[in-house]
Amino acid sequence: MINKKEIQYFLVPHRGSSHLETIGFSGFDVNLAVKEKFLVRTVSSAYNNHSDIRVRDNISKIERTALKNITGDDTIIIKESDKGGTIVIMDKEHYKDMVLEQLDDINFYKELPSNEDKKTMSTMKKYTSKFSDNLTKKEIDFLLNFEVKTSNFYGLPKIHKSKQIQNGIQEMSEPYIKLPRPTDLKLRPIVAGPSCPTQRLSNLLDIILKPFCKLVPSFIRDDMDFLNHIPESVEENTKLVSFDVTSLYTNIPHNLGLEAISFWIDKHPDVIQPRFSKEFILEGLKIVLQNNHFFFDDKYYLQTKGTAMGTKVAPTYATLVLGFLEEKLFSECKTFFGEDFGTYIERNWKRYLDDCFIFWTKSLQDLQQFNSILNRLHESMHFTMEISENKLPFLDILIIKEGRKIITDLYYKSTDSHQYLIFNSCHPSHTKRNIPFNMARRICTIVIDEDRRNTRLCELRIFLSRQKYPSKLIEAAIQKAKEIPINE
Repeated sequence: MINKKEIQYFLVPHRGSSHLETIGFSGFDVNLAVKEKFLVRTVSSAYNNHSDIRVRDNISKIERTALKNITGDDTIIIKESDKGGTIVIMDKEHYKDMVLEQLDDINFYKELPSNEDKKTMSTMKKYTSKFSDNLTKKEIDFLLNFEVKTSNFYGLPKIHKSKQIQNGIQEMSEPYIKLPRPTDLKLRPIVAGPSCPTQRLSNLLDIILKPFCKLVPSFIRDDMDFLNHIPESVEENTKLVSFDVTSLYTNIPHNLGLEAISFWIDKHPDVIQPRFSKEFILEGLKIVLQNNHFFFDDKYYLQTKGTAMGTKVAPTYATLVLGFLEEKLFSECKTFFGEDFGTYIERNWKRYLDDCFIFWTKSLQDLQQFNSILNRLHESMHFTMEISENKLPFLDILIIKEGRKIITDLYYKSTDSHQYLIFNSCHPSHTKRNIPFNMARRICTIVIDEDRRNTRLCELRIFLSRQKYPSKLIEAAIQKAKEIPINE
């Protein structure tokens, strides 16, 4: 039995382990397969009106008891990690302190005396009335007529950025690790408001603005799209370089964001439908940005800078803001490095939201100068840089340079738990049966080298077997994926 006072964090399960470990926690046994509670509830509700149908549990009695106990413990809070699918069990008071530390930053947040949802809905009504000629009756009804609920604030533990947690994973071989309040652990702030006053307007603006993303030279849709921009070979002295924008969403000043959106509308006016005026779009964005209210720990707050990570338009908005700054970047690079290399940068600089990558063919001194240009683009934007001579991850792809040849491999963070959907869950059969094929196809697309590909497919067999997938289904899926030509 483990002393309750000793426990601050549990990260579970680790490295694909799916056997249901139980540990002592707060005086009772706790099963760590926390996600299964949602499956049980789904089954119960699905058959609620069919008393003649026998429901077969997909978890054991001891697991059900453990879930009941852990969900009833108000001294802990359970969150999914920011990346990797790991479950993080945290001391509730420590979690609360970490969130309040963020919310106390007056550069980004302000405490409000009361709920301002009614005030925001009044603003929305005036807005739709002013721009009634831009909207259909159904669109106005969509924007105004729904049950409003205040947004909630929460933080996702960024365990992949914590050195203490990564070291703990290396040192411990158990399916979970225990660490007493890691001092370098940070939270990714999320404002969850699927029914907040501005969410539907944010959704509409996202639909209007998303087509502009394809016109940003650096834009990549996902890691599969990034593969299309990776050359088969490079110059011998080429360096692999990635950049990350620190806290992009929360660091975009409203005036910069509105200037960027105005730029793209003026540059490509034919992208949007004529009935949506520039004024309609910019005023709508102002409402979304300036009314980001939320609730945490019995208090109301307003985010005063940046956009909320959780509002629908945020990824599109952030993509276009950085795309706007990149126009300045490419211009300055052509001035400093010359037209030819400036054009090379414009064609080879690729970005997915705040993650950037380039194959750098000039000297380290020139690279440092390029990094300086990046960090002068705007006072609120800070780029961190990572360099490698032979291998570097970008998104879920590991880029490897062997001489002049470039090959790609699958990349997993050390905190990735490989917790794929368990086969005996209550999801539809076709959903579960498609998972092995889709995962195998992804490996066959990313990993070109045959030996590396076979290694990754063997790992996939292990991960899926732990999740109770039938071996015949796994083998059939892998064979089917291997038969698809790489160009498809």
